[in-house]
Amino acid sequence: MKQGLKQKQKLSLNLTANLGKQIKLLSLSGFEISSQLNDLIKDFFLEDEDKKISYFKDEFKVDQYKKVLYADKNSNLEKSKEDEIELKENLLNQFELLPVNDIEFLIGQVLIDSIEENGRLDPELEFDDIKRIVYEDFNTVIKDQIIEKVLDHIQNLDPPGCAFRNIRESLDVQIKHLDIDKETKKLLGNNLDLIIENKINLNQIPETLKINLLKLSLNPGSGFGSYTEFYARPDLIAMKTKDSWKVSLNDNFMSQDLMAKIKNKVEQSKDNNTHEAKSFLKGLERRQQTLFLVAEIIVDIQSDFLNGSSKKKALSNKEIAELLNISPSTVSRIVRNKYIQLPNELTTLKSLLNKRVNKQNQSINITSEDLKLFINEIVTSENKENPLSDQNIKKALEEELEINIARRTIAKYRLELDIPSTRKRKSL
Repeated sequence: MKQGLKQKQKLSLNLTANLGKQIKLLSLSGFEISSQLNDLIKDFFLEDEDKKISYFKDEFKVDQYKKVLYADKNSNLEKSKEDEIELKENLLNQFELLPVNDIEFLIGQVLIDSIEENGRLDPELEFDDIKRIVYEDFNTVIKDQIIEKVLDHIQNLDPPGCAFRNIRESLDVQIKHLDIDKETKKLLGNNLDLIIENKINLNQIPETLKINLLKLSLNPGSGFGSYTEFYARPDLIAMKTKDSWKVSLNDNFMSQDLMAKIKNKVEQSKDNNTHEAKSFLKGLERRQQTLFLVAEIIVDIQSDFLNGSSKKKALSNKEIAELLNISPSTVSRIVRNKYIQLPNELTTLKSLLNKRVNKQNQSINITSEDLKLFINEIVTSENKENPLSDQNIKKALEEELEINIARRTIAKYRLELDIPSTRKRKSL
């Protein structure tokens, strides 16, 4: 009885893990997909067993070489600038997905807005400042514990250890996120002060500790705020025909013959990894279908923009999800890290979306890009000695545009525009 229960639990865990991997496939880039497919082929096929397999392996090597060879060269088709992602924007995007209430969200915005480039929390920020802002917006008095709770959430986002008040606090969080056993984490933590104070030399600690110590960063926010150039194969190709646009998957590396051969090989195999391989292939098929359908809708709706005859239309993940009867989170994942080759440029699929800000009033078509322009105009013309708070910007926009906007939306777009907080604008 107990043995049967254990087997059921194990199967349930395997199914959950495989489902999680299938979901993760949605957000992977084309190169990452081909890399995983290459790993699967290595597991199930002998070297040079089949011409189609050999061809795929060779094409994958070509992709790998391109990533290196084109690193410092310009290529209109296969080279792009990675989207500039600021540290604050990156953290806020993750924080928005956490199950927090409105007060906690406001606290999180203030904390994230007060993070310096190296990841440290602005030492000038006092908890009393946050309490005052919360009281002004919600007429509610909060305790320090609430702020500490939200701060802990932020410190455990990616990259871990940001929003730290002292370096030990950051390193403790980073150690917690290392993929090592508890005992090694404990040893690292116990020796941390000695290492920081240079009371012991790196050569005096075991190699395993040294390796993991070098993974820690004194500036966890480094790596953000500037773009890097990289090789990117387009996942999709959009071509203009006489009367419309045609979208196709750029998946020649996954020909029908190749995929049929791989599926057949996996089905016949008695390898221990067979179940996981089947799950991967099923998830891959779902990814390709979803990517094509989502891209087709996006290009169709934005066809006038692509033709150069109008600006981008309002289009969100939720609207696409409703048209396809799938989850908005699925759309969010499928547009992530995907590139579409247009006749004259390579761009991200996500860049063709344009959120509608005024969701409650569909007749007034204000998009996120429109709203950013309005926010920039308001801040540019504000009294520099008495700059407007996000709440006051929100009120001004609602009066001017006759729409409802969440305060968190104002804060998010202000960050994307690289506009400092009220407190920082006043001190400039």
